[in-house]
Amino acid sequence: MVSHIQRYFITAITFLAILVSSAFSCASAARTVELTLKHDGHERKYLLYSPPFKPTRSDVKPLVLVLHGGGGTHRGMVRLTKSMFNQLADRDGFFVVYPQGIGKAWNEGRGDLISEAHRRRIDDVGFFRRLLEYLVSEHPIDTNRVFATGISNGGLMSFRLACSLPDKIRAIAPVTASIPSAILPLCRSESPVSLAVFNGTEDPLVPYFGGQITVFRQQRGEVLSTDETIKIWLEKNRCTSKPKVTVLPDLTEDGTRVTKIEYNQCSTGSKIVLYRIEGGGHTWPGGRQYLPVRLIGRTSRDINACDEIWSFFRSIH
Repeated sequence: MVSHIQRYFITAITFLAILVSSAFSCASAARTVELTLKHDGHERKYLLYSPPFKPTRSDVKPLVLVLHGGGGTHRGMVRLTKSMFNQLADRDGFFVVYPQGIGKAWNEGRGDLISEAHRRRIDDVGFFRRLLEYLVSEHPIDTNRVFATGISNGGLMSFRLACSLPDKIRAIAPVTASIPSAILPLCRSESPVSLAVFNGTEDPLVPYFGGQITVFRQQRGEVLSTDETIKIWLEKNRCTSKPKVTVLPDLTEDGTRVTKIEYNQCSTGSKIVLYRIEGGGHTWPGGRQYLPVRLIGRTSRDINACDEIWSFFRSIH
């Protein structure tokens, strides 16, 4: 039987827990700001998430760019990843930026005439160059540890950034994306950029084995196969070792299985990793199932892409 005094303490402890939780939520929200940057006549929006402490100029921190997919938004990307990058930034101390594409899309050079960003020939490479220059001028960011990740169209754009701005981007981690065929000549340069790819073998939109991107029965440009993409990157980074192949634990009955294929002996300390998601769809592993399985395929719950991506980025020296 609970006494009056015990009830009092239980109520007080519960109230205190709510206050701490609310304070943490408010602090987290306060560290997320929406900002704009003018480039090429456009007001470009982006979300900036800062570490929970204020870094100094003598203590520079990494920056992770997180790019939404076609039809998505910068805020939607936070929801898709369940704010996991922000939580990792709290733990390890780095900046996270979620940019917004024009017409909810990125012009990575694929030549997709349905996309507004492609039709209007938006200079997204120039935008990211300008954005990075501005962020570095305003915040203590380590220019040797600038990384990019993204899903679908955002993943394709991360390939474009790595191929067009190898002096600014140290590593990329595209999800449900391979090299767009149209930008292949840009990617053949011997400018090492580390790469981690997360592709599902049953992706109904961006085919794992290459070919036309198909969205609602409309063809939206061609990509290389995942294996061809890895081969191009192995040549680009002058990798010499045989891969280390690991079948990761099958933690859930979600119809997927993940194999991790790692190349660790590449030029200037770069690395290449493929997460081949057997049975995986056009989804973010460990993220929200944002559309029904019949439209985009299965979401793997055996890994969390955010965890794997940040672990990969932080291993790059």
